[in-house]
Amino acid sequence: MSKIKNGFDSVPQYEKDFKVHHLNLNATEIAPGVILTSNLERTPVIAATFDEAKQMEYHREYISYKGKKHGVDMSVMSIGNGCMPTAIAVEELRHIGCRNMIKVGSCDAIQEDIKPGTIIVPTGAVRSEGATLEYVNLQYPAVTDHDALFSILEAAKELGEKVKMGVIRTHDALFMESPFAHDGVEERIKPWRDLGVLAIDNEAAAMLTIASILGLHAGCVYVVTSNLTTGEHLEFKEEYPEIMKRAIEISTLALSKLIKKNG
Repeated sequence: MSKIKNGFDSVPQYEKDFKVHHLNLNATEIAPGVILTSNLERTPVIAATFDEAKQMEYHREYISYKGKKHGVDMSVMSIGNGCMPTAIAVEELRHIGCRNMIKVGSCDAIQEDIKPGTIIVPTGAVRSEGATLEYVNLQYPAVTDHDALFSILEAAKELGEKVKMGVIRTHDALFMESPFAHDGVEERIKPWRDLGVLAIDNEAAAMLTIASILGLHAGCVYVVTSNLTTGEHLEFKEEYPEIMKRAIEISTLALSKLIKKNG
């Protein structure tokens, strides 16, 4: 069996007919690059933008399709909500040979000047979650891979889309810092707002940290759906589908560039 290097040591790459436990996929059923989304219902929507796509698996929270877009093979897969299922996805994708990943999704802004509908491209994430502490202490940063970042920025420029770059914050407790939060959300987000953190999500830090440790190429494209500071939010029926469509277009074009760079 061939070897895949990662941040710890070398591990065997599984034979092509072996299906990893949670994704229920093998190396023939995944492309070299994948669009990841935490929203199960968004997965077929993204697959429908491919030139061709076939559903490969639906196991637990992981729905996967494989197809072609921009002249390359690519996949799309749901990863569920939160850092633990994200960590599982990144690990198992690595085991079956997928080395390029871009997460497309939504986030909540905390800077007053960021309007709902803004597309954010994180340069890194505050690791305010627990999953990555199982891998490495907090001195290790969650940063976007340079190839992924440049591919996303190139794609956005080609499509005429303006994006905002900066650091976001990933945390585990949705009901503490989100539009659904308990009382006291202002006190909880103020220190991060004062530090210039742009927005809050629930998966990016896990994806970026673990991908970096394992030598993978990972980045994110996020639509701001609400601003926790101003109370503004998108109208989901009228505004959200179109803006998410633009974010998906950026992500798939960027992934095609990333695959062409790295195989």
